[in-house]
Amino acid sequence: MTLASDTNNSTHYNKEQFRKILRVLNQIVDYLGKFEDHYDKKFNFSKLAQLLNIPNSEVDKIIYLLLNFQEKFENVFKKYQLQKYRADNHVYLITEKRHEYETTAVPDTIEISPSHIALLNDIIYVFKHIKRGKGFDLVRNGSELLGKVKKLKEIHPYLFESNGTGMVYPSKLGLKLGEVIISYNKSNKPLEKITIDNHTITVMRDG
Repeated sequence: MTLASDTNNSTHYNKEQFRKILRVLNQIVDYLGKFEDHYDKKFNFSKLAQLLNIPNSEVDKIIYLLLNFQEKFENVFKKYQLQKYRADNHVYLITEKRHEYETTAVPDTIEISPSHIALLNDIIYVFKHIKRGKGFDLVRNGSELLGKVKKLKEIHPYLFESNGTGMVYPSKLGLKLGEVIISYNKSNKPLEKITIDNHTITVMRDG
């Protein structure tokens, strides 16, 4: 599909408008990322629309577009992920089947040391803010961080899950516990005992 011709001034204007629209959509998606760890909050889309100079008449259309994307990824692509593919000077979208995650049963009561709490804190921070959700490759020769992941996974396997290809991710419990640790660290409160999804976690002394 050809969107524009470089030789037409009015079309050049349309290209610039299209790029502006893409920038705005990307900004909206980035702002949606702020929902992370704040799922109980309200996102003021009207205020965002004003900030991005989006006309009121277009707000509902943009929200419809976002919800339409959400519906497609929840249903059509539930077990698949989209990938970009190039061939013969053409760009295609192809699908790749998602790997099923291997998980470990979680005990009702968990005892964990302060040093392992610190390890998990580092791992969750890197996973969320540096790797942006990408897993840890434990197959390749690893860094100091991968050594931490291996060590903690051996002792507390239920804090992680694997997709069967050597990639390891924090489990649902691992992520929730990591969020609690980060929150406690920010407020300088000692973490001693907490219950997450009916699992009681007690921080024991090292040694």
